[in-house]
Amino acid sequence: MLGIQNEFDPLQLVILGTGIGLKAEADPVLQQGLPKTSALYSQPDPKLTEHEFEGVCRALEQLGTVVQRPDIVDSPEVVDQTCPRDIGFVIDDLYFEANSRYASRNIEHLGIDPLLKDIEPLHYIKIPKDVFLEGGDVMPAPGKLFVGLGARSSREGIEWLADVLHQRGSTREIVIIPHDVLHLDCCWNVIGPDLALWCEAATGTFMDLEGRPVHLDFETISVNRAEQAALATNVLVARPGHILARDDAACESINQILESRYGFSVERLPFDCVPSIGGSFRCATLPLKRG
Repeated sequence: MLGIQNEFDPLQLVILGTGIGLKAEADPVLQQGLPKTSALYSQPDPKLTEHEFEGVCRALEQLGTVVQRPDIVDSPEVVDQTCPRDIGFVIDDLYFEANSRYASRNIEHLGIDPLLKDIEPLHYIKIPKDVFLEGGDVMPAPGKLFVGLGARSSREGIEWLADVLHQRGSTREIVIIPHDVLHLDCCWNVIGPDLALWCEAATGTFMDLEGRPVHLDFETISVNRAEQAALATNVLVARPGHILARDDAACESINQILESRYGFSVERLPFDCVPSIGGSFRCATLPLKRG
């Protein structure tokens, strides 16, 4: 059932977020914990949000992806279920149930529990309650695992993950990327074997677990702060060379570069509601199997 080696192999099975059940008021605790680069937000309209999700669902299904949707969690603490990537993630054949600093995010996981019931216990790992790590900060790439260090994920969480992977026999190089945005995928996204979208202004020095600088042999597409704020990095590679991206003026320059210089097919979709609360295509999808 599980298999995620990178961010660009053909997407076979994915959990897509939902606009159903989206509350009228934002979670004030989540708002207080936003990094300085993230503006306070108002909740989008649930019907419009779900309409945009339905468009993403159709696009993925037309590409042959099996799309699953969460159950709605009946809890006053859960304000939305738009971004399942943050509450769980897959590395190789292991599923990690994330641990957030925020109770509302952890409760969200109840909505996707039924979709994960067939995962063998040996391959299902819960992150301990004393360390923090969310899926938006975790990004597998060939031979590497990029992990963001920022508002939602702690150094202890990164070290815990590295230790678990080592115990499971993983030889992936761990690359830590300090950043000042909500999640790593809001400023860095690997879209090919040696190609990434990168807002350099939002990141610090890439480093290994010992804190030594890491040099990457990657070609990067430069994303400026305005484009980063529009979440131009937060695209979803549905299959090699085919990207789902926002149909938004602030993202258009990056979309055109992807097409003209790198030969990507960029499928522009109306997707404004989830970005209005800090996420976009990568946040809104939890891939379970690629290949």
